[in-house]
Amino acid sequence: MIGENDHFITLAPYAPRFPFEMWIAPKQHGSAFENNQSPVYASLAKILKDNLTRMDAVLNYPAYNFMLHSSPVGEEVNEYYHWHFEIIPKLTRVAGFEWGTGFYICPTPPEESARYMREAEVDATA
Repeated sequence: MIGENDHFITLAPYAPRFPFEMWIAPKQHGSAFENNQSPVYASLAKILKDNLTRMDAVLNYPAYNFMLHSSPVGEEVNEYYHWHFEIIPKLTRVAGFEWGTGFYICPTPPEESARYMREAEVDATA
């Protein structure tokens, strides 16, 4: 676990595809991103800012991919999907092994990534 607030948790996934991959997930089940109330989005903005600030401090402002995973249109309410965000810093390259097998080699254990992110010294008031 990297961090949390009232509505969200940030974690380093168990088997990350890339070093310092992070997932932000709501604590309360929801299948679609757009089905939330305003306080939830405010809480999301806070944890997102905190995570990006920590990532910049630890990794020196890397380029990154930011993806929203939500239920498809027409299936906004269901029990089998939990919406979340994924943040993947661009620190390594996908090469022949990954392309050929569909398996990813991640040189940084998620426990280590999470520890670096938690211990990052950031200005919480900024």
